[in-house]
Amino acid sequence: MPARRTDAEPETRPHRTNRDAALAGRRETPPARHTGRSTGDRNRLDQGDIAIRRCPVPGFRGGRAGGRGTGPVHDGGRGGCALTVAIHPTAIVHPGAQLEAGVAVGPYCVVGDRVRIGRGTVLHNHVTVLSGTTLGRDNVVYPYAVLGAEPQDLKYAGGDTELIIGDRNRIREHATIHRGTEIGGRRTVIGNDCLIMVGVHVAHDCIVEDEAVIANGTMLGGHCLVEFGAGIGGGAGIHHFTTIGALSFVGGMARVNMDVPPFVVSEGSPAEPRKINTTALMRRKWPPEQIERLRSAFRLLFRGEDGAIMREAIAKLRGEAGEHARSPFGRCLGAGGVDPVLRLCDFVERMDMGLHGRYRESLRGSPEDRRGR
Repeated sequence: MPARRTDAEPETRPHRTNRDAALAGRRETPPARHTGRSTGDRNRLDQGDIAIRRCPVPGFRGGRAGGRGTGPVHDGGRGGCALTVAIHPTAIVHPGAQLEAGVAVGPYCVVGDRVRIGRGTVLHNHVTVLSGTTLGRDNVVYPYAVLGAEPQDLKYAGGDTELIIGDRNRIREHATIHRGTEIGGRRTVIGNDCLIMVGVHVAHDCIVEDEAVIANGTMLGGHCLVEFGAGIGGGAGIHHFTTIGALSFVGGMARVNMDVPPFVVSEGSPAEPRKINTTALMRRKWPPEQIERLRSAFRLLFRGEDGAIMREAIAKLRGEAGEHARSPFGRCLGAGGVDPVLRLCDFVERMDMGLHGRYRESLRGSPEDRRGR
């Protein structure tokens, strides 16, 4: 029988806590350190943000091996593994999620069922991506953003709806983007190369086209359309079913309850057209003569409140289109490269057809529903 230890004898075995037992056998996480990368390298988390470990890749699809697999989730470029997904040990990833190679999931993230995340996308800490959300490639989502939550619509009945996000978007802290509704097209869509800043809310069934910039605290109501290259200043409130035209700009804190024409700066409460957005057009290297044509058209279209004057201005501008009927700016002006002045005229006419200046609202529901309002 071994002798009992007396109080005078030192403790030879260190005290082992439950935490020590839980961590036994795990590889130590390397401390965070400066990597020397520039601040422009946003497509990777720092080494200290991701524990180096081996773990199943939940719902992994794609790559050369395909199917499910086990592999190093972060090997620092060593080992020659073609399929690498970095998942922090505190993150919760549903087995039904599909993560492509190069995805990084930071601390305390939650990734739900039926989520698809494309190659190279990074979720910083505390990001929530809920069921029915698809993220394309090379997106960066910052802390506390919530993507794919149920729409805030009393008519929503729990249907199978979606949030679709394209490639190379930056979604900043505390942004919220909701899924679509059954009667609104069933999906919310974010295009490519957008910047959605801190605290932005994008409601159900919205469509945000490529290269839009939406500044801090902006609120988009349901069913809004933000066209190519539009900019929205901080704190703006956008009424549901509103269209923000291509390459337009909405001033900060604006109250937008009517459609904003393309190429135009709108400001105020309520927001009103102020001038042509020459800054955006010059940045995109539009010819000076095209910009001047738009400025002349703006003066004709918005010189007064009389609807008859507006209709006369549109007829005059259409008659003068002539050799400008086609334009090389097809990327932002729609299929076929519609002349920018004609596009502006078309947009203004649709506003006049719409409900309270919102063309998309005139398409809401059935014809009987519209007659009843």
